Amino acid sequence: MGVKPFVARIGLKFLGRGLVSCSKIETEIQKELEFYDDGFIIELKIFNTNTKIAVEKLGDKFKYLGSKYMKTPDLSIIFKSYEGALLLILGRIGVYEGYAQHRFIVKGDIIGSMPFIRILYYVEAYLFPKSICERILKEIPELSSSKIKAYLHLIA
Repeated sequence: MGVKPFVARIGLKFLGRGLVSCSKIETEIQKELEFYDDGFIIELKIFNTNTKIAVEKLGDKFKYLGSKYMKTPDLSIIFKSYEGALLLILGRIGVYEGYAQHRFIVKGDIIGSMPFIRILYYVEAYLFPKSICERILKEIPELSSSKIKAYLHLIA
């Protein structure tokens, strides 16, 4: 396994766990999650590879399913390449810029992808340091909890 696949796999796991962590503490993410029915599965993967993770909406939070889930996802965000995925995972570009540059493909309900893109925006604000957020986010959203709390939920 090369460096890019290894880093992408670790980055996607971190992002998946970040989605779960932030969904527990951020009220704006919980509001966006109201759009989805319980059991709604969102997959993040890299095109033509086995590098993937999924989260499932349960109540007002996400549950991490990892990479060995058997259920068919309702929404797939498919990065076109390892390079495109790494740009977002490592904070070189933000989710809106990645979306505008067509770095990923949305499979499923396009309208259903918009709440998730907004959720990713908040997750970026929690997981990245302020210096990166100032560069990749249009504006830093007001967070309802601390970044430290998000990281504590991430490792718990």
